[in-house]
Amino acid sequence: MKVLGISCGRRMGNTEIMVKEALMGAEEAGAEVQFLRLQDYYIKPCTGCNSCAIDIMEKGGGGACSLKNDDFPFIDDLVMDCDGLVLGSPIYEKSPTGLFKTLEDRMGPSHDQGFRIVAQKIREEKGITTGTGPDPRAFKPRAASLIAVGGSEWDTLALPIMGMFCLTMQMTVVDQILINWIGLPKVVTFHDDKLARVHRSGKHVAESLKKGVENAEYIGEPGMCPLCHCKLIEVRHGNDPYPCICALCGVRGTLTTDADGQVRFTVSDEDRPHSHLLLSGKFEHLQELADVSLKPPANYGEANARSQKYRDYLTPLMPPAREKGKKAEAGEEL
Repeated sequence: MKVLGISCGRRMGNTEIMVKEALMGAEEAGAEVQFLRLQDYYIKPCTGCNSCAIDIMEKGGGGACSLKNDDFPFIDDLVMDCDGLVLGSPIYEKSPTGLFKTLEDRMGPSHDQGFRIVAQKIREEKGITTGTGPDPRAFKPRAASLIAVGGSEWDTLALPIMGMFCLTMQMTVVDQILINWIGLPKVVTFHDDKLARVHRSGKHVAESLKKGVENAEYIGEPGMCPLCHCKLIEVRHGNDPYPCICALCGVRGTLTTDADGQVRFTVSDEDRPHSHLLLSGKFEHLQELADVSLKPPANYGEANARSQKYRDYLTPLMPPAREKGKKAEAGEEL
């Protein structure tokens, strides 16, 4: 039983302290724990080339990334190998860090369990035995805890974006914690209640793995969405109460106010299977991609000619000479 902790914050910052405290809880419950500080790694940003999706959907492959010579494969192997995850990030401008988002984007379609199941079926149907198929470790049940740490209440997007990391890989989020007004370095060490809360969270991840993830209890704030516990709901069509959309799992529901003035987000039995939290929703999304956005128009061969004027229009501004950049990194005057 391995629990991996990922901190997306600075060395020995409040996020790292919280993640390590959670790992102490997991270790107390019998887990083997590992810690990863994301800032120690070099990760190239996703270019949106779709090579991972093509490898999966057309070849039944493992979703190999076209980007090479960075640290992503090492991180990917750790994530695939773990049974439980404690993911922590500082909140910058209402969101988790940009470096975390870079990692999340690289996970992308290649790690979506719906995509991987389709790849398995392609291999079986076509009798493909060569090459690399989906990583078998991706299909084991896993539990996760999310910890977002902010200096104020500018926090709206943090947990939903972090939740996407787990949603695509079909990890079960058994807890999520939003901690505000923690701005000064190491100041969280003065808050015994918050340290106790994350310790309990890490312990709960390990205990959920022992009991079986399918029987796991969610101990975080209930939120608005009855499926993923997200608090962020989008009113999509004017002021209509239906369909409103959960910002994380995408399920449709109805916003109402009950007799006590409490706002409710209600999801019908008919809408529930469309949630991207469920494999049924993921498969539906894959079919939508195939039928709409990835279906080329009949005259798609004209795309290069049609876009030529944009290729010829303006020259992108380029950064200063790389040699100057190296001097700047070394602290020398330019």
